[in-house]
Amino acid sequence: MESAHKEQIAAAIRAARRAKGLTQEALAERINRSSASLSNLERAQALPSLDTLILIAAALDVPISNLVEGPTKGRKSRSRIRDENELIELIRSLSTDHLRIARIQIEALISTRR
Repeated sequence: MESAHKEQIAAAIRAARRAKGLTQEALAERINRSSASLSNLERAQALPSLDTLILIAAALDVPISNLVEGPTKGRKSRSRIRDENELIELIRSLSTDHLRIARIQIEALISTRR
């Protein structure tokens, strides 16, 4: 698997875990894995099996697609992938009204670049 995809999966797992307010230890316990193995997944040192991805998605109450799909266009740094995934998880947690406000603010930021 391409390194960028491993990085994206790792960042998505980390972002979803943080969005739920869980430590690595707490998530590892929920999925019956060691915190060291979860750490390896979140650092893209290991690739999770399908079984592990299913367990993680269920424990975090997110669709598995959230963990394997994402902003992977072009070559991006690890920190960029992490930031994008964390932002996506924050956006998913917003109410409809707050989502509209966030969209307006993001559009304003983008317009300042032009």
